[in-house]
This record gives sequence, C-alpha cells and structure tokens, in this order.
Amino acid sequence: MLPTLVFIYHLTLLLSILSLIFVWCSTYFYKRYKIYLSRWKPGLAVNLLVFFAGVALAISKDPRISKSHFSKYTDQGLVLVVNSEPKQNKGILRFEGKAEQGLVNRKFQCREGGLLVALKQGDSPSTLRYGDKILIPAAFTEVEPPYNPYEFDYRAFLANRGIYHQIFADESEIRVLSRAADNSIIGFSQALRRSLVLKYSKYIHNDEAAAVASTLILGYKAELSREVLSAYSKTGTMHVLSVSGMHVGLVFYILNALLWFMGRNKALRILRAVIIISLIWFYAVITGFSPSVCRAAVMLSIYVLGKAIYRNTNSYNLVAVSAVFLLVYNPIFLFDVGFQLSYLAVLGLIYFYPKIYHLLYIKNGLGDKIWSYTALSCAAQLATFPLGMYYFHQFPVYFLVSNLFIVLPVIVTMYLGIAFLFIPWNNVLKPLGQCLERGIIFMDEGLYRIEKLPFATVSAYNGLPYYLILYLLIVLLVWSLQYRNKRTLYAAFACVFLLVSYHSFSSILLLNQRNITFYSLRKNTAFSFFSSGQANVFSDLDSAHKTISFSVHAAIESKSDEMRYHYLKDAVGSKPISSNGRFFQFGNWRMLLWDKTLDRYSFSHRLSVDALLLSGKPKVKLKELVKNVNFKLLLIDATNPDYLIKQWSEEASALSLNYYVLKKKPAYSLTLN
Repeated sequence: MLPTLVFIYHLTLLLSILSLIFVWCSTYFYKRYKIYLSRWKPGLAVNLLVFFAGVALAISKDPRISKSHFSKYTDQGLVLVVNSEPKQNKGILRFEGKAEQGLVNRKFQCREGGLLVALKQGDSPSTLRYGDKILIPAAFTEVEPPYNPYEFDYRAFLANRGIYHQIFADESEIRVLSRAADNSIIGFSQALRRSLVLKYSKYIHNDEAAAVASTLILGYKAELSREVLSAYSKTGTMHVLSVSGMHVGLVFYILNALLWFMGRNKALRILRAVIIISLIWFYAVITGFSPSVCRAAVMLSIYVLGKAIYRNTNSYNLVAVSAVFLLVYNPIFLFDVGFQLSYLAVLGLIYFYPKIYHLLYIKNGLGDKIWSYTALSCAAQLATFPLGMYYFHQFPVYFLVSNLFIVLPVIVTMYLGIAFLFIPWNNVLKPLGQCLERGIIFMDEGLYRIEKLPFATVSAYNGLPYYLILYLLIVLLVWSLQYRNKRTLYAAFACVFLLVSYHSFSSILLLNQRNITFYSLRKNTAFSFFSSGQANVFSDLDSAHKTISFSVHAAIESKSDEMRYHYLKDAVGSKPISSNGRFFQFGNWRMLLWDKTLDRYSFSHRLSVDALLLSGKPKVKLKELVKNVNFKLLLIDATNPDYLIKQWSEEASALSLNYYVLKKKPAYSLTLN
C-alpha cells in the first residue's frame, strides 16, 4: 500500500510540473504559435495542473509516507502531545495524540504521526489536558476496519484525520513529561471552551440540558447522551447540534444589528467589517475551530469585507473560495462527510431556496416567515438527502415539522446562550440558566415525541450508483422545469424507471431470500436467520445494547422489514425457526451450539448437523468432538479467549476441517436454497 502511495505521489508531482511548464509555454508563445486557435489545449493543461497538484498535495498530507513515521520503528515508548480535548466515557479516557519522539535503547529519536489513545482510568479523575506531553508504551495496533455489513467505518473516519493506529493502555502506564503552556491559539481555544462548558454546567442543573447547551453554542459534544443524538438524528435536526453556518449566521446577524450606526462613511464601514470579522473568528475560537464554523467564517469574512468596500459578491464564488482555502489547508476535508453535506446544503440554499420561496406569495407577516423557513428546510433537504441516506441510511419523514418546531427555541437559546457567556453577575446568571434549561428541555421533549411518531424515519440501504442516479434525477427535473426542455424530462422519466426497477428487484430478492448471517463481534455472539423479509436474531446481548445497535442493527435492517429478537438461550418454536438454546433448525438447516455444559455430556450416537458453533469457552478437543458430532462447518465466536481460538484453529487445520473464526474477521453469511 505505502510503496504504491509513494509512487503515485512522485508521479502526480512530476505530472504537475509538466502541466505547469506547458501552461507557462502556452502563455509565453500564445501569439507566436497561434495557440489562441486551439484554446482548449491550455485550458486542459490548467485543469490537469489543478487535478495533479491536488492529488499530490493530498498524498503529501498522509503522514505514513514520512520516513520518521512511528509505525516504521520498533520503539519501546512514544512521546506524544495530547492533540485533542480528552473525553471520558465509562472509565475510558480517549484523545488524539501526535507523536514527537520514540524511545529506543534509552535514546529519544524524532518521530511523527497521529494516534488514537484510549486510557483505562484509575480511581482518581484524570488531569490530562490538550497540549500535555506524555510518555506511553509503544504497543500500538492498526485501527480495525468494519467487520459487519453497513457497520460504521471508524477506520475511514480516523483516516480522514490522518490517524491509522491506536493504543490501549492503563493510565498508570503513562508518564506526564510536561504540562501544556496553553500559548497556542488552539490551546487557548480548548482552555476557554472548557471554562465556558463548566459555566453552563454550574447554572444549568439538568445534565442533559447543559450538554445540549454546550453542544448547541460551543460545539462541545462529549457529554451528549445516545438518546439525545438519536432524537435529533431521526427528526432531521442534527444540523442544530453541529455548530455550523447557521450558528455563525446568527452571530453575524446580532453583530450587524448592534453595529448598524457604523455605516455612515467608508472608514466606519471598514472598522465595522474588522470588528465583525474579528468577533466571528473569536466565536470560531471558542467552538474549538470546528471545520464547519471555519467554512462559514471564511465565507462571511469575504462577504463582510466585500460589502465594506462596495464590492459585489457572488454567492457561488464565496462558496468556491472558502472551499479552495480549506482544501489547500487540508485536502482530506474533501472526504469528510460534514464538509460534503455542509457545502451541498449551502449550494441548495443558494439555488433552490429562491425558487421554492417564490412559488407562494403570503401577505401575512407571520405566515410569510413560516413559509420562508419551510422553503429553507426544503431547499437544504433537497440538496443533501441522497448523500445523507447514502452515509446514514435513513430519511427523517417529519423533518419539516421538527424544523419548524425548533426554529424559535433554537434562536432564543442561541441568543440567551451567547449572552450567558459574557454576563459576569451571579444574580443574573441564575434565572438565565433556568430559562435556558426549561427551553432546552421543552425542545428535547418535543423532538422525543416527533421521533416516536409512526414512520418517523425511512431506512434505505442502497449502493452509491443508486444515489448518483437520484442526484441525476433531481438535476434533470430542475433543468427541464427551468428551461422547459422535453428531452431532459424524458431522461428524468428514464431515471425514475431505473430507480423503480431497482426497488422492485430488491423487494423480490428480499421476499425470496433464505439467509443466515453470523456477526463478528468483540466479546459476544449474534446471528440472524432471514426468510421472506423477516429476521430472527439470536444473541447473548440485550437488543438495546450498544454493540447490537452499532454492529448488528444496520445489517438486519438492510435485509428485512421485520425483526424478531431472541435471547440466545430462549426456546423458540415459531416457523421457520426452532431452537432450544443449543440446537437451532432453520428449515432443513441445523446447527449445534457447543458450550461448557456439553463438555461432559455423553452421546449415545453421533449427531449430524450442518454447522457447529463453539461458544462460551468450552474445554473440548476437536479430535474428540468430531467423534460425537458430524458437521460441515465449524464456527468459533468471540466469546472464546484468543488462546483457545488459536488452539482450535491449529487443530482444525490439522484435521482439514472447514472452519471460520468470528473475531476480527468479516461477518460470515450463508445463502440457503
């Protein structure tokens, strides 16, 4: 992988230089060789230059191509700088670390690269902060890929942040070498945000409301519960919790209103622009330089400056310039989900909002405001919902209701919350904190109710081509309506036919499927029987457990319309499944689950099954096992310790058995006739 990456880097760098030379030659000899007669050639060269330079720049940001990357050495320890705000969850402290040195043979050598660090905490609370320098054992491993269908790809998420390795250690194993001086802008930002989060926690007594306030205004998500995230996600209001352009826009609106008097002459206008831009970037500082806030800050800075000097600003140019600045700073932003959705939403608002808004004319002032916000929500959803469904596999049916419901509470909360940060008087902060708390609780309870409405979300698990066709359909429909073009309308009908055909074909396959999937978990077992769009799921975990939600639910929803959940030892007798907790039968397919209780069981005759699942650390030798059970497939799940898995794998290989380990390997699927 890495040699290929280095080769591509050098190749694109060479092609960038050649393209640059061609562009320069085209400019220099433009008239002499009549290049203006073939203007497409320099135009093509410029585009190739941008493309190859972009690829080279993106690869150059990959830390793995560096000769001093820590993964290329066998160090005993690593000196890391804490590169993100440490977040605590259930006794585990997680943060990103940046390698500076490696300890080998009692000497420190230069190292670089990023890691994800997870520390098991002791009894006392951790004092680690952003910027601290620590020494930690170099027992790093590569970040694991997703092993189950449609499971969140955490490895790709971290790769977009330049992180490919992780370390798990006890907090007692690390040594703090120095404390952060907090003299950097980011260090100051993190420290300031921590103090402001503590201020919310002090005056807002409801923990959930304090967490929402910290997230809504400061972008601090560490304390948010799964229930809150689920409610906002399933109602289509997740953008509220992602500090973004909407929040920066509200800050700009406040500042612009307060400084209205500074528009009398050019000098005052420029001064006002400087003040507004400075305060917008100060808000970016207290939000921890969130990428979405930085995007909005760049766009607004250009807009404010242009207005101050009476320059006309084109909205599309603003979006393009901000994107170029951010991609030059970090090309990997292009693969960030937030970056993609944010820019699509902005483009949707610029293009679709005026067209939707002007479909209706409402004289009533309040009605016009409601219609305006409705048009905003529809424009943003129209531009982003295919990509959102591709990444998150769900569509919030009541997004319009939920967005209209929260628009006023969010604006009031933002204004009060920002004012709250700068008020020093205790007798004012107490009642203001109570108002914030009640408003946030009201907003959360309303979203909980909307989330529980029938058909609140529609799940969809389709490939990228499906959503590309969906985007093509949107473009063709808009084009045909705007320019009254029949050909594009016919092409749009062809896209509809493709989408409907795909759905029909998928539904037929779903109804005719008979499939068994064994999931790859860390310490547990789970498997599903799929038949006629129905899934029967067996696991040793509760259906609401985080592992099931994270690793299994998406895979089940992608193959079934109805799910029946059973505890592993439950007796089930409904067709087409029958089980007594150890013996499972699905039609003519049979499986035996072998655990500790069967170790001393004596068999009167040899059993014959299709699959044998070893689970729960049984002490059995495969050589003896095959004398009692005849099976075609041996499965070993993650409830067994690594030494047993290794022992059984070696025995199975020696006996030429067909076996599969359900730990740190992709899920195993069987299709039955």
